[in-house]
This record gives sequence, structure tokens and C-alpha cells, in this order.
Amino acid sequence: MRHLSFSLVVGFSLLAACASGAARRPPGDVDAGFRRDAGDDLGLRADMGRVDLGSTDLGGADLGTEDLGATDLGVEDLGAIDLGSPDLGTDLGTADLGAPDLGTDLGARDLGPPGCTSAASCQDGLACNGVEACIGGACRSGTPIVCDDGIACTTNNCLEPSGTCDFARNDSACPAGQTCTAPTASGCASSGMCSESPCRLISPQCGCPTGQACTLSGATRVCAAAGTGTTGSTCGAGTLGCSAGNACIGLGTGTTTAACERFCASDADCSGAGALCILRLNDATGTEIPGVTLCTLSCNPLSTTSCPSGSACRIFVESMGAGRYLTHCEGPVGFGTRGAPCIDDGDCTSGFACLNGRGLGTECTRWCNLTTGSGCSIGTTCVNIFTVPVTIGTTTYGVCI
Repeated sequence: MRHLSFSLVVGFSLLAACASGAARRPPGDVDAGFRRDAGDDLGLRADMGRVDLGSTDLGGADLGTEDLGATDLGVEDLGAIDLGSPDLGTDLGTADLGAPDLGTDLGARDLGPPGCTSAASCQDGLACNGVEACIGGACRSGTPIVCDDGIACTTNNCLEPSGTCDFARNDSACPAGQTCTAPTASGCASSGMCSESPCRLISPQCGCPTGQACTLSGATRVCAAAGTGTTGSTCGAGTLGCSAGNACIGLGTGTTTAACERFCASDADCSGAGALCILRLNDATGTEIPGVTLCTLSCNPLSTTSCPSGSACRIFVESMGAGRYLTHCEGPVGFGTRGAPCIDDGDCTSGFACLNGRGLGTECTRWCNLTTGSGCSIGTTCVNIFTVPVTIGTTTYGVCI
């Protein structure tokens, strides 16, 4: 397969451009009858007064305490038995207004744990479960990101730490004899029929005869003889062409080296740490080819042999979107080692990047494995100089200072 004459639209920027030390709650009428009884007693006293007006009858013997004594008006009639606290206690006691009721209604379970002063103090470091907030001194959960493309044969995922949605095709969700044709079609289609015209670039390909692959000629999709080169293999004149699902793409304007790069619709189509579905292509006139995206190449920036000859493994950061770190093989490869002045990574040899790590201006600086603390020569130490640590897969990279 011939080397396609495209120019690469890079959807990322060199890490050096963002590094330089810079690159998260009543008793009512109760006993009224007793008052009437008392009144009746008082009435009897009036009758007794009218009968006995004589001086002889006004003595103490007739009007004494024996008739008006405590027996008639005493506590036995108006006492605490009728108006006392047992009645009030039963009606208005703590059983009705006490702490058990208030505690259940307004307790800590409703208002949440206090203590936060800002939203930042509530963040859990995850993007997909939403942005946490601090409300009334309590942390509140965020609204989770919902990823759903409405296509039954895709697996919908929210990716950490970016919080972006990924829709991976899942052929196993289709009936026998069909494959998932998302995102260019609404779902499953017969394997013997191609949903894209004239052929499908992304693996599994369709639309081409057996032994041929769907590739590009300029901006046009065509069927051509399939090669055997897998993703990352050297391709071009005198070499084996790329297998179906890959295209032969140059690895930089300063090198003649080209490699097989994989067509993709999402990151799930790419394999290996650092490989992201973000590369776009221009045709020979400099016009971007619509609907075509390729994976970056997964490689090891500490190794001098993880990329095709004439290129080196470089670390980049997305210039748009989530700002994720990624890897890709790119040429040319310079000769600069530790301390050599440089303008960009192309001035440095494999394993080095053009950075201002020591504050002395941009110079070739060796990458190292910050996770294990390895990769530096005697007299230097692996340190982090970036605002956001360079983590790719399970490895965090630093530089030797």
C-alpha cells in the first residue's frame, strides 16, 4: 500500500509548550358544677340569716365556723384533684413537645455533616459523578454525567478524569450475522451489507472484496489490496502495507518515516496507554477530510526502540478538550542530550524533551519514571515540574534534574 500524501492535523500540542514548570439542614369549665355547689352553700347562709335576725340568734353558735367552715368551701371541692397538674401534665407534657420529636425532624440526618467552607473542600477527585457543592456548611453530591448515544449496540462510559463520554461499539450486542455500525449508523447491520458508502474505514471494515482494505485516496474512500502491517509498524515504499483498519501516515515533516495508524471513532478503538482517538487528516490541498479520525500511537517515552526508526516517542497534551496527556511517535530525532539548548523536541534525542526544567531556558531534559523513581543517571533526581502531573496509563513521568 502506498504512502498516502496527507498532512496531519494534530489535535494536541507539544508538552514543552505547556511545561516550563507550569506544565479539585382547661381546663375549660371543668368543675363548674362545684362552683354551683359552692353557690348553693352560700344561698343557704342567706336563708339562715333572714330567719335568725335577733340578737340572741346572731351569736357565734348560729353563724360560726361550723356552718361556713372548710367543710363547705374547702379544698375537697375545689382542690388540686380537679385543676391540678395531673391533668395539665397529661395534656401538655414532654411526650408531646419533647426533644424526641424535634430530634427526629431536625436532626443531623437531614442537614448533613457540617464543616465545609467551599466547594473545593467537597471535591472527591472524580468528574463522572458530578461537581460537589458546599451548601449551608454541608457537602452536597453533584449531578452525575449521563452518557447515552441512544444506540443499543454501543457501550456508554464516562471516562475519568476528564468526565468525557465514550461510546464503544459492541458487536456482541447485535444478532448473529450482524455488526455494530455506530456511530455512522443507528445500530446493527448485516455483515454482508455495508452501512457506509462505498466502504467502512474503521475496523471491522466492510464494503470491500476479500483480501482488500478500505483506505483513502486523497479524501475519497477506495478499496485496495490489504497489507499485513499492524498499528505502529513501519510502512511506505519497500515495506509491507498496512492491514485493514490502518492507514500509512507520515510521522512528521522532518522525516520520511511513516507508520500504520488506526482509524477510529472513539478512544475505545485505540489500544495501549497514551493512544487517543484525536488525529485528523488534511488532503493534499490542506483541507480537512470530514469523518476521518485516527489514533495516536502508544509508545514509551523512556525507550529508544518503541517507535519506528527515524522517530521518537514524544509526550503531548491536548490543546483542546480535557487537556489529557498522550503519546505519539514523531520525527525528526535530534542529537541533544542533557543540557543541550533546544527549540523543540526535534532537537533532542529519544528519551529527552525540550523543557525549561531548571529555569535556565529550554534545554534537552531526560524523561524518568516518577512512579518508581527510576530512569535518571547518577547525580540527578526524578522530579515533577508540571502543574498537572504527567500521568499516562499507570505511570507518572517526571524529568531528571
